[in-house]
Amino acid sequence: MSGDKTEDKEIVVTIDFLPNLVRLGQAEMVADFLRKKFERNLPFKIARYGKLPYLIVQPGSFNSLIREARMLYIDEYYSAAIALCGMTVEALCTAIAEERVKEKPLKKQTTNPSTDCRKKIRLLDKYLRIPESASLLHQVLDIRNEYLHLHKTQVLPEDVLKCINTLHLAVIAEYGFVPAVGGKVRFATKEDIEQMAKQMGLSLE
Repeated sequence: MSGDKTEDKEIVVTIDFLPNLVRLGQAEMVADFLRKKFERNLPFKIARYGKLPYLIVQPGSFNSLIREARMLYIDEYYSAAIALCGMTVEALCTAIAEERVKEKPLKKQTTNPSTDCRKKIRLLDKYLRIPESASLLHQVLDIRNEYLHLHKTQVLPEDVLKCINTLHLAVIAEYGFVPAVGGKVRFATKEDIEQMAKQMGLSLE
């Protein structure tokens, strides 16, 4: 009998047997693996944490998203962090529209999930506390799109940091506070945002 001979080939694969170990009652082995991994990566996590700004913001639909984006960056899940930054821009636009827009047709358009996010930013321009927020939000979307549409395939840590810090500036500008005298806080001003942007090496334009 004749036929084609199949040659053995070496294939690189990704393996994760930890779920099986948990199901087989070896949870302590998995816990030990995760503990060692965490301890090994802890100095790098702390270093990344130190690159983020403080965050004092009013509650909103965007609040949990930006906190999750921070943690994803700290844990080095860079692609997920960038994707979530884009979601946070959408949530921030929705929060501004729901709270500040009184005209019903415009509110309906700017809270509609189907409306393009960049269009929402343009429509909400006059409702922004700090005009530069619009540019900051577009910058976040620019970075997100570079990776979302695979124009760049290898995620650069500096792009992730720029994306998340730019998002922070927009969130703080619209809903954030800065420390004030006597242990109190006050709304962030344009001057505060300009100073923070300068410290981060970011542009407001």
